[in-house]
Amino acid sequence: MTTAQVVPGAGLNWDATSRDYARHRPGYPDSYFEIAFLFGIGRAGQRILDLGAGTGALALQFSRQGAQVVALDASPGQLESLKEKAARERLEVRILHARAEETGLDDASFDAVSASMCWGYFDHAAMAREVPRLLKPGGLLLVSSLVWDESDPISKATAALLAEYNPASARPKRGRRTGPSPDLTKTPFHVRSFHSWVEDLRFTRESWRGRIRASKWVGAALDPGRVEAFDREHELLLRAIAPERFPIPHRITMHVVDAAW
Repeated sequence: MTTAQVVPGAGLNWDATSRDYARHRPGYPDSYFEIAFLFGIGRAGQRILDLGAGTGALALQFSRQGAQVVALDASPGQLESLKEKAARERLEVRILHARAEETGLDDASFDAVSASMCWGYFDHAAMAREVPRLLKPGGLLLVSSLVWDESDPISKATAALLAEYNPASARPKRGRRTGPSPDLTKTPFHVRSFHSWVEDLRFTRESWRGRIRASKWVGAALDPGRVEAFDREHELLLRAIAPERFPIPHRITMHVVDAAW
């Protein structure tokens, strides 16, 4: 079997996953936004910059809550999907194609900067300069992740199949973080609060296949023929082991960070 290696942050084609990403990647549960709101993030009238916005998991919900949102990403395909979703809901989100390390945005112009499922791809030395520059005095950085956990039979079987097609998917294990990221405990960052919890998110066999196709291990890394081969085998696997609808546990992490010089 031909396999491929993935180096996180390098060689990934997120444009190729945009359709599946927009349709099948789950958003954060209400509990996430409730905690963020308690820290003053996501309130009406705030200016929020969402880095690595993807198809809008954070940007769209913050806009629904009345914030003024700038959604930035380096992937045109992801941003196009975000634009379509915002238009369907008649949400006003400014969309910006740029690198997080060089946004080109004005100094001290945001109440909060958010980054979901993307902080590990950034140049952290550059981000230690750019994020404090962008935040107003007292502004906060919100760094978070939503990762499926291999603690049930369906996700374990999916992980085993993923490892056959892309061995890099087995390293490191997903969803095990129990403490703050070391990269967010260094100057000029100070972690004000860290949260980690597990919630079940519900899928159908079709939506779980789409969610896995939209991952960095499959759609963003493998050539189209390998993606199709994986998906066919995954479909057969799920027919054998999974009901039509089922929950998958997801580990959610949230860092609320002071980011001032």
